[in-house]
Amino acid sequence: MEFLGVIAFILALLISVMIHEYGHYITAKRYGMRVTEFFVGFGKRLWSTQRGETEFGIKAIPAGGYCKISGMSPNEELA
Repeated sequence: MEFLGVIAFILALLISVMIHEYGHYITAKRYGMRVTEFFVGFGKRLWSTQRGETEFGIKAIPAGGYCKISGMSPNEELA
């Protein structure tokens, strides 16, 4: 596979993941849930910014993403 093809694939994957995770983010916010993190990628944090109660960012391994919504973990204490 050509280098540009690989780059295009990674970019398309990241955009797809971002749109998917944004759906989780919007739905959680609409129902009054607290979203503390919205990240694309996994591993080491490359960049992030805080907007309100949510930290948005990009991580080193472009193979997915996540929204951290308060109350999703059974071990998490709700405030």
